[in-house]
Amino acid sequence: MCFNETNGRISKLMSMIKALPINLSNLQKTVLQQIVRGTTNPYRLVRRAKLILAAASGESNSSISRRLELDRVQVRQWRSRWFEEREKLSAAEEQQVTEKALMVLIKGILSDRPRPGTTKSFTVEQVVQIVAIACEECDKSDRPVSPLDTFKVGG
Repeated sequence: MCFNETNGRISKLMSMIKALPINLSNLQKTVLQQIVRGTTNPYRLVRRAKLILAAASGESNSSISRRLELDRVQVRQWRSRWFEEREKLSAAEEQQVTEKALMVLIKGILSDRPRPGTTKSFTVEQVVQIVAIACEECDKSDRPVSPLDTFKVGG
């Protein structure tokens, strides 16, 4: 994308926008740190947990984006999503959910949202029929098993 006066103004405006404040409870911080330390967690999840922890410590979006090698728009998006879910997190903690339940909630917040795409090619019923046909014994089936079987005459 070419840099021009308009792009420069937009860039300047974006850098002046105040980042949303992220405040974490001790339990939220503990769960996020567990995600970061988890050896089997997906990389995306770990990076997003690091992003939220950094935002809560007061780090700027620019600094987070440089350190985690993310675009500032992504940092802003995840910070915003966490900010939007803060009431749900607080409500869960007020209900004294277990740490495990809070982990599930936080992983849900830090997961990708469903994206639009093509519809499934086969219905569940069609898949069941395909599996049933595949499991039939060849001799008992009236269906051709090989290309040569399609040319049998009177058989």
